[in-house]
Amino acid sequence: MAALPYPEMTERDHRYVRAAYFAMCDLVSDQVGRIIEMLKETGQADDTLIVFMSDHGELLGDHGIYLKGPFFYEPSVHVPLVFHWPGRIRQGEVQGLVELVDLVPTLLDAVGLPPEQGVQGRSLWPQLTGKSREPHREDIYCEYYNAMPWHDDIGGANLTMLRTDTAKIVVQHGAGPGELYDLTKDPGEHVNLWDDAEASALQSALLKRLCDRMAGTIDPIAPRRAVW
Repeated sequence: MAALPYPEMTERDHRYVRAAYFAMCDLVSDQVGRIIEMLKETGQADDTLIVFMSDHGELLGDHGIYLKGPFFYEPSVHVPLVFHWPGRIRQGEVQGLVELVDLVPTLLDAVGLPPEQGVQGRSLWPQLTGKSREPHREDIYCEYYNAMPWHDDIGGANLTMLRTDTAKIVVQHGAGPGELYDLTKDPGEHVNLWDDAEASALQSALLKRLCDRMAGTIDPIAPRRAVW
């Protein structure tokens, strides 16, 4: 990012940026703790569903990048998601892929309400309550469509990503080559297999899945009532 040009920064600069970020994490942790303590003091803790999450991660110099942007590296897209409701949500860690669009149907499910027509995503409630041990998703989808004003200077930045348990593909629509990673062998996403002939079958399979997920983002409102 222009505000934090990685190659021009000293080691002292890098340490200060990281320290500032972790200080912000500590601040958030402290404030969440205050909320939980107040719920306990007022007798509401056992009747309150607590959800801790983030809209995105942060690049702290990973891959020579700071902040965020049209990048889909794990530090940007892998965010915390914690649910807590004593007596209703089982304790433990649930493994699997989740999208933030799953939050709304999960909360509706938690209070016994059906999703409205425009709600997308899948409820996590069966996994959270132990009623289902099945994988929640086989893949996750992310998109970045010209979200920042400075992208207008380069014709916009339009990218989509699909990630499975073992691989990730990123497509730069209308631009140059994309990204393809084998997350089993390369969890740090350092080896781009986009032009690797031996990875062509994997690339084709993920491109199809990505195309299907893009089609699945169509707005469900309003429901079609006519036969045409």
